[in-house]
Amino acid sequence: MRRILLIIGIVFAILNGSAQSISTYGDLRAKVLHVGQKLTGHNTTNDQAIAVIVRELAMNYQGRLSRQQFQELKDTIEVMRSQLSADTWKTVLNSAIETLQEKTDTLDIQQRILDYYKRVPQEQIYVHTDRPYYVPGDTVWFRAHLVDAVTHTPISRSRYVYVELLDQQADTLMQRVVVKCDNDGVFANALLLPKTIRGGSYTLAAYTQWMRNFPAERFFYKQLVVVGNSSLTDSQSEPDGLAVRTLRTHSPLLTDSTLELGQRKGQLLIQLNKTIDKPLACVLYGSGNLIVADYTPGKVLRIDSQTLRPGSLSVAMVNRETGAIIAEGQTNIEGKDAQVTISGKAQSNNNPMELNIDVADADGTPLYGNFSFSVTDYDVVQPDTLQPAIDKSLSQQPADYSLANMLSGRFPEIDYGFQTSQTISGSIRGTIFKKVKHPKLMLFRPDTGFRTTFELGDSSRFTINGLDFPDGTTYVLEGMRRTGSTSLVQLNIDSISYPQLHVPQWSIQKLDIPEGFNKQAKEQVMYGSIDREIELPEVVKEKKRQHKPTNLMGVPPFRAFYDDDPMLNNFHSMEILLSTLGIPVYRDAEGELQVRARSGSVSANYHGPTIYIDEFRCNVEELLMLQPSTIESIEWFDHVGAAHMTIYGWNVSTSGLLLVRQKPGLHGRIFRPLSMATVQPQGWKPSIEFYSPQYTDPTAKARPDHRTTLYWNPKVETDDNGHATVRFYASDVSKRYLVTLEGVSNDGIIVQKTVIIE
Repeated sequence: MRRILLIIGIVFAILNGSAQSISTYGDLRAKVLHVGQKLTGHNTTNDQAIAVIVRELAMNYQGRLSRQQFQELKDTIEVMRSQLSADTWKTVLNSAIETLQEKTDTLDIQQRILDYYKRVPQEQIYVHTDRPYYVPGDTVWFRAHLVDAVTHTPISRSRYVYVELLDQQADTLMQRVVVKCDNDGVFANALLLPKTIRGGSYTLAAYTQWMRNFPAERFFYKQLVVVGNSSLTDSQSEPDGLAVRTLRTHSPLLTDSTLELGQRKGQLLIQLNKTIDKPLACVLYGSGNLIVADYTPGKVLRIDSQTLRPGSLSVAMVNRETGAIIAEGQTNIEGKDAQVTISGKAQSNNNPMELNIDVADADGTPLYGNFSFSVTDYDVVQPDTLQPAIDKSLSQQPADYSLANMLSGRFPEIDYGFQTSQTISGSIRGTIFKKVKHPKLMLFRPDTGFRTTFELGDSSRFTINGLDFPDGTTYVLEGMRRTGSTSLVQLNIDSISYPQLHVPQWSIQKLDIPEGFNKQAKEQVMYGSIDREIELPEVVKEKKRQHKPTNLMGVPPFRAFYDDDPMLNNFHSMEILLSTLGIPVYRDAEGELQVRARSGSVSANYHGPTIYIDEFRCNVEELLMLQPSTIESIEWFDHVGAAHMTIYGWNVSTSGLLLVRQKPGLHGRIFRPLSMATVQPQGWKPSIEFYSPQYTDPTAKARPDHRTTLYWNPKVETDDNGHATVRFYASDVSKRYLVTLEGVSNDGIIVQKTVIIE
């Protein structure tokens, strides 16, 4: 008995001497483990002392436990319990477990946040363009950096990114392209600006299908400036610059007046000036951080800033039992930038240049990743100061990560999954509104000859997944009965929906364009276009044969081609033929193919010209399926000539009229029964490689070189030492170079560097 009391007395002396320190989970767990190591499992006196000590530790602990912490302690104590032989001491350890359970939170804050991150992952996009301003007919080279919003690591759960160019003044969509990631998860492509585009401010937007589950404000928006014949007012434009709009950023989350946040001497200081008699937890989250710490009201909680990842950090005081938020606010954690070195010697007069790139983190550890890289002529292209660079853009905390929703388990409604493939959907029904039992669907791709048939079972709806096709791909679908009959069967194809973008508000600010940019950029467009074709003066053909109109009205068309014109055999597609007529093909805001005439004005309710093929009213998809070599005549009436015409009893659209006649024997080939549909959904845009001339023999140069963008590479890959090398040739006029490297390393470190090489 004296031995028992001696052991207990010694251990309690130790406990009493450190009673003030048993207020954190770390101290409690360390003491329980230390005491457990003294358990012999066969010495009754010792076992009794250990059991009593563990119970006293549980009773003296002043803090709160998360469910995970409680489970760790419980598992440790139950291992000790299994080694005891006497039921009396097992009961004492059970009492210790019950005491700890009373001090355990009703909800596990950290686990609920992690569960929310897992069920509702967020994506963020940043788009790097080769320069901030362009001229009509120019090429916009870009890369979309897609990262996880929490960790900032590059991801490709979504395999397609949608990039749109919007005219803010006319509030219209000008272009939409689908960018598919390559084998390395890189989303890169280019936009070709129309030569007729007016000068002014435009918006470049980017998003994924998954991002459509959240407000459109969370999409990426970037200002794009076109230098040209500006439609801005005189008060907005200046001789030496262009008045543009810069992004008006959203106000940060206001911090509750009772929650004080400060940073001093490498520490984040947090204090709640409010009397609360409930157990509290301080929750820090955002920018890859997640910390849940015990908090005593009125005290100052100190967090080492070195343990926090840089970026926007949300801080909240939470009732550990109910999850109620007592106060919350935001602060920004400044971190050390990645170490980026770009070195090289400037060259001129078409001489070769070599630039060496070295990338490391703040501690000097080499960083591996794929980064976008641009080199422009610094004398005509200045750095982009209109909006945040990649480090500022991606460090913002997504507003959709509401802590209240995380703790209460309120998950948003998910309508769009991660787009890993392209789809075609629709339905099959009877023409007299009767259900077709056990229908079948045939899918055919004419360009490859691929054909397959699906059995839909009892469903009349279908969604074809797993498709992957470039833009311009045509599919033919046919619905049928189980027997293969198409009698009284109607096939309906769903139209593709696109989100309503939320274009940010922009504040007026003057942008200084260096003198000479306009002239030099236009020369680049003329001699270095994306298809590397040189524009030549228009050739006027004299004594052209006069054709009698083939249309039934006998009205001379505005433009036309007839079967004896040798150019019909030179056109490889209807898109080229239509473009020659001055009718380019484009996609409208709903993703539907349309044609639009370049001549004349275009009203806001423009719906495209009326199209007839062999006296049958048709749509654009059917028109594009024709081959130019099979056309007998194609006659185009512009909006003026078609305004007062009536054809086959139909009033013609004032947007224009297009009449096409096929050669004899081909009439009626475009007819499609109700059971069949020809669709050309928007696919991904084939990648375009930046053209950088190679002057291995400068005397053999065939054209002037006035590039404003001398080098663009959306995927500069560093090696294990964080090193990469790029090579290109100088232009005729370049002497100083603006070099920009942007991206995110594989482990989520944001990299941005802009230097001038001269």
